[in-house]
Order: sequence, then structure tokens, then C-alpha cells
Amino acid sequence: MITFFAGFSTVALVRAGKPVPSNLFNIGDSIGEGEAADDFIGVKRHGSVWSTGYDSGDIVFSLNERFESIDPAGYYENNPARDAIFNWANSGSEMDDFADQAGKIIAAAAATPSGKAGMVAILLGGNDVCADSLEQMTPPDQFEQQYRAGLDMLTSSDVTKDAYIHISSIPAIYWLWDAKRGNDWCLNIAWPFVPCQNLLADPVNDCRLGGSHLEPNVIYPDDGPNCRRRKMFHAKIRDIYNPILKRVLTEYSSDGRLPRAYYIDIFDFVFDETHVNDGDCFHPSLKGHADLADEQWCQSPWGRSDTSCGTPTTLPGLPLLLLDE
Repeated sequence: MITFFAGFSTVALVRAGKPVPSNLFNIGDSIGEGEAADDFIGVKRHGSVWSTGYDSGDIVFSLNERFESIDPAGYYENNPARDAIFNWANSGSEMDDFADQAGKIIAAAAATPSGKAGMVAILLGGNDVCADSLEQMTPPDQFEQQYRAGLDMLTSSDVTKDAYIHISSIPAIYWLWDAKRGNDWCLNIAWPFVPCQNLLADPVNDCRLGGSHLEPNVIYPDDGPNCRRRKMFHAKIRDIYNPILKRVLTEYSSDGRLPRAYYIDIFDFVFDETHVNDGDCFHPSLKGHADLADEQWCQSPWGRSDTSCGTPTTLPGLPLLLLDE
């Protein structure tokens, strides 16, 4: 029998051919808590998170739900009673909190049948790049040291060192501004209180006429100062912070310290208005989590050969160009 869930068949998922992990833990920040996913500012919605979400009644087909759909007997799924074991994301967390959350996973795994982490999904860094100014972003060398400390914590224990370590890139936060910049509530009420003013301050579009705001990789001579600031914010994530995540993880994977670690590039995921909630106008909506789950799954070791995965519609992460003419 073929069972269907959120538009996916378990048969299509099984064709990926790789055994699922024994369980799935989550490390992250407010995205990892599903903050404001249903438009209520500050309200957490763990059941709808793209990774460890468990709410079968929403539109999000999380990684947790996909693994359970493939192997309900062998996979120890997250659910409302187990969420305190598996989801260690905490709103406001920065890369400096990585090691602490990893340590909590090592301790919590004792409450699972295997006693070990089968997989750890990690999405951190958004609060390091979001700041009052470009200059106040976490310094790259400090960001790397904190990232290494978290990875070292995972390598330090038999509980986690052989787990699948799923590291997500920092998403292209720039597109959240573009998606909601025409919404008066977002511009005047919500965004002044969002701690990402290096992107959101003076939010009215002052990019050149002709659609320059849709080209964050290109700075034109007649782009205004706020447009230039936002494009530089975008470039720093693409050219500095995400390359650190990928380069360092490749090192740990290649030398065997984390042999099952892999990097998922979601920077090319373009948020539109449906992907951003209508409360704080910043965190992913339920649709945002649903599409992030699709994007992350289809790049994972299980999703790459999944016949339900199509080609995502994205914009390329090209180098920043400064055009003088």
C-alpha cells in the first residue's frame, strides 16, 4: 500500500535507498523554535519546525516526519512528549551557543532507545549576522572559533561523533526584506523592533529604478545608501560566513572527526511574501518552514535520489559586482 502525507508518497521516499537515522536532534535559534510561524509574535511552534517538527495537521512535512514515514518501526520520532529531548534550539542563540546545545544533546540522548544521536540538524548564524550595523556582526574569526567549539563538542563523545551532522547555511535573509517591504505593518510597527537593523533600518527601497532590488549581488552607482548597505549585508553572508561553515565542516568530515557530516546550501532559497509570517514579518511562516523542509530534504543524503524532489526555483549566489557604469 502507498500512503500519502503532505503530497509525498512513502514509496518515493524509500527509493532514496539510505537507511534513516535512529533519531533526529535539533540545534538552532528562533527558526529552530518555529517562532511566529503562525503569525503570533514571540510564540514558539515546535511542532512545525522544518527539522524536528511533528504536527501532522500542518502543511510542514518535516525531516522528522519524513523519516518516520519511511521507517516507523526503526526511527524514534519526535512528538509532543519527546520534544524536550530532541529540540534544543533557543530563540536568540548565536554561534557561541553551539557547543552548549551540542552538550545538551549528548546528555539527552540517554533518553532514547539507542542512547546515541542518529542525526543532528544545525541551523545557526542568523543572529550573528543580524546586528545594529554591518560593523557589529560577529567577527568572522570569532564566528569560526565558536563554530569549531561546537563541532569539537560533537566529536568529543561517542554519542554524537558518528551521527549524521546536517549543517545548514545561513539563508539569504535579504529576501525577507524584499518580501515584506510593501507591508505598512512590517515597515512601521514590526521591523523597528526586529534585531536586524543592518538589513531593516530605513526599509523603503532606495535601489535604482528598473529592479535593482532584485539583484542583491550587484551594486549600481545610483543605488542609494540603504540599498548598498543591504547588498553588502547579503554579500557578507555569502562570501564570508557561509564559506566558513562549509570549509570548516569539510575539514572535519574529510579527516574523519565527523565522518557523516555534510553541508546544505540554502542560500539560494528566495523567500517570497508567503514564506514570511505576518506578525513580526521576519521569521519563516508555516509555508516558509514547509519549503525549507523541502529544500533541505532534497539536498540531504536521503533526498538527492528521492523521486518526489524537483528542481527548486532559486536565484544564483553570484559574487557581488560593483558597477561603475
